[in-house]
Amino acid sequence: MNSWHSLAGHFVETAAGIISNLKIFEKALLGLEDSYIELFTLLALGLLAVLPVMVPARHRQIWRHLTQILGIICFVFIVYTCMGVFGMIANFFRGFYEIGRENIIALYFASVPVTILATSLLFGPFFCGWICPTGSSQEFIGLLTRRREQKRRRAGYPFSWPMLAGIILISLLFFSWLYYLSRTRIFFIEDATVYWTFILLLLLYLLVWRRPQWDQKLRRLKTLSFILIVAAAVMHVRITSPVHFGFAKVVDPASVLATVIVVIAALLVPRVWCRYLCPWRLAINWASQHSVRQIRYVPDVCTSCGICTQECEVEAVRNGRIIPRECNMCLRCVDACPEKALLLVDVWDQAACKSGVAYPAADAGNAARKAKYAK
Repeated sequence: MNSWHSLAGHFVETAAGIISNLKIFEKALLGLEDSYIELFTLLALGLLAVLPVMVPARHRQIWRHLTQILGIICFVFIVYTCMGVFGMIANFFRGFYEIGRENIIALYFASVPVTILATSLLFGPFFCGWICPTGSSQEFIGLLTRRREQKRRRAGYPFSWPMLAGIILISLLFFSWLYYLSRTRIFFIEDATVYWTFILLLLLYLLVWRRPQWDQKLRRLKTLSFILIVAAAVMHVRITSPVHFGFAKVVDPASVLATVIVVIAALLVPRVWCRYLCPWRLAINWASQHSVRQIRYVPDVCTSCGICTQECEVEAVRNGRIIPRECNMCLRCVDACPEKALLLVDVWDQAACKSGVAYPAADAGNAARKAKYAK
């Protein structure tokens, strides 16, 4: 038994050490005024944010997946001020505290989260659907079970013994791994990502039994998660998040454990972390409430075929009706709609909408429908 623990420990430490040294750059590329301000990162995030409206609508989902890969590369190999979804919030507050005292330090910590919030304010929650490394990792692995998930959705999410067995296996992995780590370290508040992961496991058990009844109620946990992270940031308590070990050049076994569980859990519930526990998703939602680029529903041409509902992996669409607080702006519903009843429009140019020259969601033939809706 001891030899097994020793071998497992050596494997975990080796893997964590390799991953923690993935960072290619020790200093910010194109630093602002010869500082560590990540000007290259800010430019990259800005470019990734506008790509959704630049790429051809016909192949938009291919471009989206490429953008997700670029987002992972950008955050894992280049960005080094980010500590994950928790760190975004913590860095924002840390930078806010430094305003007026050390403005360059304030910009250093707040620049990345402020850039993401600013692009969300303009273009909506594209960061979640096109860039976020945590969400992208979940989505990519979720492709393996996408067809099964769509069948279960059409059936109303009945109880599934195979799904329950999968949750039990994930739980065994989590507690075995946690037991090993507890033999060599004491978990502090900064390792709270482990506690969030435990809550995630409890959510999976609830969802396998009563998903239709509990889904919307459990999504409110994002608010509680946000409050806890903000409280920790205000009290200057450092809390790392899933994928932190990949975002920073550190050995963080608790973050490795949380990341593995979050990604594997997405095989059972697509983007489970984004749906129920991500606090940064709540901040993105706040910033994108009044974004100038939105998805509009054209009821006159909708046939209630349900394709948009099936295509949305976070269940933010109900027969053409978008739930803004849950939408990731992946635009799969827009691209899949056979009647073009969902349109991507610029709401800041009402005159253009009425004249039919606003941004076309799929092709120029949508102009007539868009003008009709604007009236």
